[in-house]
Amino acid sequence: MPRILIVDDDLDYLSVIQSLLQKRGFEVDCYDEWEKAFESIKKREPQIIILDIFMAELDGLEVCKKLKTSLYTRHIPVIISSGYPYLRQSAIDEFGANGFISKPFEVDEMMKKIHGILSKKHELGL
Repeated sequence: MPRILIVDDDLDYLSVIQSLLQKRGFEVDCYDEWEKAFESIKKREPQIIILDIFMAELDGLEVCKKLKTSLYTRHIPVIISSGYPYLRQSAIDEFGANGFISKPFEVDEMMKKIHGILSKKHELGL
């Protein structure tokens, strides 16, 4: 069962997305603090990370860049989630995100992105 880790400071968003993904057969770890999320990544490596951009005391784009440049985490796909769709291209081109989900999200769009990334990882043997 694929594991998805979500980091967002909106607890309602975390609850909704966790429920949606669990109903579709995913194991979901949700965090509203980056430090706890990072500890979880080290212990239980997720297949995908969904990361909000704007959180208290956290710049999700910089976290994405660090994840994508670290030897230990660069192979984990990161999907940026934000209510600011104009940041889509920057998140991908400059910060290394593997995808972008606009808030509020469309369930079909989110599932398409997740399945697309998982199938690409499977094709690459990761």
